[in-house]
Amino acid sequence: MNIIIASGGTGGHIYPGIALAEKFETKGYNITFFISNNFISLEILRNSKFKYVKFNVPKRFKKKSFISYINNNSILLFTMTSIFFKSIIQILKIKPLFVIGTGGNITVPILFAAKILRIKIFIHEQNVVPGRANLLLNRIVDKTFTSFEISGRYFKNKNIIFVMYPIRKNILLIAQKLKQKNNIFTILTFGGSLGATKLNYIACKALLELSFKGIKIIHITGNNDYITVKEQIKNNVNYSVFRYMHNIANAYVMSNIIICRSGASTIFELKIFNKPAILIPYPYATNNHQYHNAKIIEKHKKIIIIDERNLTKKKLIETVYTLKRNILEI
Repeated sequence: MNIIIASGGTGGHIYPGIALAEKFETKGYNITFFISNNFISLEILRNSKFKYVKFNVPKRFKKKSFISYINNNSILLFTMTSIFFKSIIQILKIKPLFVIGTGGNITVPILFAAKILRIKIFIHEQNVVPGRANLLLNRIVDKTFTSFEISGRYFKNKNIIFVMYPIRKNILLIAQKLKQKNNIFTILTFGGSLGATKLNYIACKALLELSFKGIKIIHITGNNDYITVKEQIKNNVNYSVFRYMHNIANAYVMSNIIICRSGASTIFELKIFNKPAILIPYPYATNNHQYHNAKIIEKHKKIIIIDERNLTKKKLIETVYTLKRNILEI
């Protein structure tokens, strides 16, 4: 009754893995995560109750695609090989019924190791446009699961099942039970599990001005920009800054507008909470998948997309007021 979930080094890969783990656990399965050793992966898994095995992954590896790393860097090739052999040892110890990857470069050697050991392997693709790791792994896995029906067109192996996006239990419970309790107009902004420096910088300037007009701000910065933003807002009582927020569902409930990236987890959480949002897709995401995610839900008057290249303090403030008017018209 053992299952391994292999997840890359961002919340966008790990959170759907946790949602799957929670569901598998209710059926009596034992879950072990295989993750990279970066700060956010360890922070998320330590906050969960699930066991994990961490793999040493250099920072340069995290920024490179599987193909470019093989072509250009023998040290990283050694790292990938090391992960492959460590995976074999750990898989033999755990003896899983199957291994499922939720995206990220680290899943490639792990699922290849499971394949060689003749263990069933699956992947789940969260975004509209698949990442490189899942495009490669699709060729060898037993089944590919997707959050969007149209994602199937990108895969060579057509053994694909559309299953929607797995949402964490605490998100679903809070969405079902809590009602809006905050009477002050509130904006929540975040850039994903790793943060987003440009978004944090411009959002801070714009939202600081809005906070002086009585709007409440909840700003989740990520680890890198926390100190900088904290210094900018000083003792502003309307502006709350958090390095990270594990129970982000509470912030969703309190907020009237969300300013954020458009990773798959964010897109589906916005739909569950039915929240108006200003989406600023990360322009360097693999295959520009955040833009394609955003376009899926852009049709509604509650959603406005801003290209990061056009993002300014003035533009963001104007868009907040536009969206606020749109909300009143709906």
